[in-house]
Amino acid sequence: MKYQKYKYGIPILLITITLLILSFSYPKKSNMINLKWNKSYPEDTFTKNVIALKWCLSFLGSDLVADTETVGISTNKEPIITLNIQQLKFNKNASKHLKKLHSQLKKTEEYKKNNAIDLGRYIALTIGSSYHYYKIVDIPNKLQEYHTSYAFDTIKGYIDDSSVSLVDRIISISKNNTENRQAYISTEVDSVSKEIFEYETLEIMNNGQLKFGIYDHNGNIKDVADRTVTNAGKPAKCIWCHETGIQPLFSKQNNYPGYLTYPELKDSLDRNNKLLRSYQDKHWQDKEIRNKRLHTEMEISYISFMEPSAEHISNEWGISIEEVKTKLKHLKTHRHHEFGFIGDLYHRKDIDALAPWKSLEIPESMREKSANEVNHLK
Repeated sequence: MKYQKYKYGIPILLITITLLILSFSYPKKSNMINLKWNKSYPEDTFTKNVIALKWCLSFLGSDLVADTETVGISTNKEPIITLNIQQLKFNKNASKHLKKLHSQLKKTEEYKKNNAIDLGRYIALTIGSSYHYYKIVDIPNKLQEYHTSYAFDTIKGYIDDSSVSLVDRIISISKNNTENRQAYISTEVDSVSKEIFEYETLEIMNNGQLKFGIYDHNGNIKDVADRTVTNAGKPAKCIWCHETGIQPLFSKQNNYPGYLTYPELKDSLDRNNKLLRSYQDKHWQDKEIRNKRLHTEMEISYISFMEPSAEHISNEWGISIEEVKTKLKHLKTHRHHEFGFIGDLYHRKDIDALAPWKSLEIPESMREKSANEVNHLK
């Protein structure tokens, strides 16, 4: 019996060890998702869109910015980018919701046909979908939770000439701000009655990026700001406008009793922005994140998807540009007001209605109110 144990026990042990080694050597498929870059205009490149994805992931809270080498993004099979969620340095909350989104994307006809999802759709379903964004970056459902997490100064700032808001704003600033711990609550109010219309929040994440929330007058989370109150739009628009910093005051404000004076508020915002910049400069090691102007690559990438050119659709559908134009001859084209070089463009909602496969529905707008603001993470 002893001989039998030795004879069969050792090989079983070796097999077990080998399987364990292999399980660590090869990532689980459930942690992986493929994204496909579809070229949109002559100067468009794979490299630009990999940079766009890095910015997307960092705005979602990934701490990949802290490394000089990007781990978790594989670009060996252009035009496919493979993500490994386990290696992208997200916290547990973000990883949980991203895994759920990835699982749903993999079940779509688009993914089954191409073994990938359009990179632009991925950005639209993370940065561009308010309720997905809130879950991934952990924005609380109730405004009151900010007062549990932060202590705010009793003396607030007052803005009566905002470049964004159409009404007056009262700015609450957290106390004892450090390089990577700051929070702000902007209360949108009537200039006379001081009736509260809604709230917007700004907070610094551990990786040095900003995250944004929008709340109604009762302090409940909402997907988009009220256009009769402010031009703030959705969180994606906040990201586009703020870029990577706390916005300074662009015009002189009047002084009001009981509030910070204009110079005091200006100095406070400038001081906190310097603290944030200091942290970013020390913490951000990835050269394509350190170059803060490159955030524009993310905007161009998602605009190229939301407003695709015939070239993008040709690559997406796998047919010639001539065939695309024939299929879409009943649709009018337009030029983007900011990035005209992308060319003649269509609207994504029209393209998805004619696509050769179904995919996960996206909101009709990245930055503004959408009639179909989706929530696939309920």
